[in-house]
Amino acid sequence: MESAKREEPVLRHVEKDVLIPKLMREKAKERCSEKVHAFNECCKDSGFLMVLKCREQNTALKECLTVYYKDPAFYEECKQEYLKEKQEFIRTGVPTKNRQQKLPTIQENYAFRLRLCASIERLEVTSVQEVPRSRGQKIYKTPAFYIL
Repeated sequence: MESAKREEPVLRHVEKDVLIPKLMREKAKERCSEKVHAFNECCKDSGFLMVLKCREQNTALKECLTVYYKDPAFYEECKQEYLKEKQEFIRTGVPTKNRQQKLPTIQENYAFRLRLCASIERLEVTSVQEVPRSRGQKIYKTPAFYIL
């Protein structure tokens, strides 16, 4: 029992009380999408009278969301997803919202390295050029390449 407690990562207050519940809200809205859509349509159609006209849809939406908010299994699912995202951020340094594409698999990475090595083998140094790097203070020599 003590080993299970040791393996469980320690969550900060903001993670427990803000970040994981935020993830829960997002996922619950996805799972209650029909009721969210019905409530949004009612609000668009009703205008300023939405408080009176959309009570039924609002109640149904609240009930659906509350079921998920009070479910401990759903909390654990969101907690594990959060921990997975946190580990991925620690590993890559790229936040989830900034990741635009999936990370390459080992096979894709290996294939890329093979193509890169093949293209490097075809490069030949033709000359060395002097390139100013920072406002003329230092001059670095860089090789000029062309592909054979």
